[in-house]
Amino acid sequence: MKKLPQDVVIFMLLKLPLKSLLRFKSISKIWYTFILSDTFFKLHLKRTTTTKDEFILFIRTLREDDPYKFTSIASFLSGDDKNNLTTLFPDVDVTHLTSSCCTIFNELIGPCHGLITLTDSYIIIVLNPGTRKYFVIPPSPFECPKGYYRYIEAVAFGFDSIVNDYKIIKLSDVYWDPPTDDRGPRGSRVEIYNLSINSWREHNIEFSSIYFTHCSEIYYKEAVHWFTIQDDLVILCFDISSEIFRTMEIPSVCTDLNGPRYGLAVLDDSLVLMSYPDSMCSIGHTENLLNIWMMKEYGESESWIKIRTVSPLPIPIESALVIWKDHLLLLQTQTGYLISYDLNSDEVKEYNLNGHHESLRAIKYTECLTAIPTLSEHSKQVQQL
Repeated sequence: MKKLPQDVVIFMLLKLPLKSLLRFKSISKIWYTFILSDTFFKLHLKRTTTTKDEFILFIRTLREDDPYKFTSIASFLSGDDKNNLTTLFPDVDVTHLTSSCCTIFNELIGPCHGLITLTDSYIIIVLNPGTRKYFVIPPSPFECPKGYYRYIEAVAFGFDSIVNDYKIIKLSDVYWDPPTDDRGPRGSRVEIYNLSINSWREHNIEFSSIYFTHCSEIYYKEAVHWFTIQDDLVILCFDISSEIFRTMEIPSVCTDLNGPRYGLAVLDDSLVLMSYPDSMCSIGHTENLLNIWMMKEYGESESWIKIRTVSPLPIPIESALVIWKDHLLLLQTQTGYLISYDLNSDEVKEYNLNGHHESLRAIKYTECLTAIPTLSEHSKQVQQL
């Protein structure tokens, strides 16, 4: 390393897979210090990547022998030129996540600088899927006033570039709890966790109730996006740095709440909206097609354009998961299996990967050196998955 110009060494190291970089740390103290330096980390974070560098993390739920018990499994996969899936690591039992039928609320949020959160709303895990190091976020210390109860609407995760810190955001509804079926008036609560200082705080700001649909939460442009209803269905955004909510309108033909489901994804570095049949809807006029809309100018509601219609759908689907490699739409079928639909060739491929009803989640990521910030000696420590 001493005999080579530093820029040559950096160029060579940036071409290596993460697994090799982690091995090279053990060569000497010089290599260790250099690979973990802030300078190299920033270069590695900004390195040019292609769709071939994208991997997929799946969370799926399997029923145990006890019909009321479930196991959440993490699967790390890569793909080849023929869209076949290859296992990167053995499947991992994510024991921290819920073991009840409420696993339909499990979510994956990110990636953000290579970090992803796994959550069932109550348990929140920050994970680097490349290194498989993770940290379980401590529960919020804030409790509801006596006579009220809390319903967790959503969990968000992102990076605040102003204060240079990662944040967890928990959105909750707070209801008066009378001894009747009437939940009483709704209030809202926003709680924010700063990862570097291992601390929760309350943020006094109102938000519209989240309109929950599977796989509709996405981190993009340093903001987290959901759906909410304000007269019509709109996208609700929370900016991580400013800690302010805002909304964006969706195409007027996509506001029907009595038939299709809606999901959000990223395609060609643009925000896209997907609409597809709701398998639980009993209304007969629901069309058997999937539409994809792209927002050409982020934040400009007038810039939505329809870029693709898949009709008819080749297999009855439960939910749209993610668009991988900018052309593979991954879906969970109504029988629980994972399939891909090639937006370029219309080819459908079914994989030997399945999960319980509505439990399959997927997120694409690139391997990154990002370390979960070191915590105090009195807090829970970073662990290996």
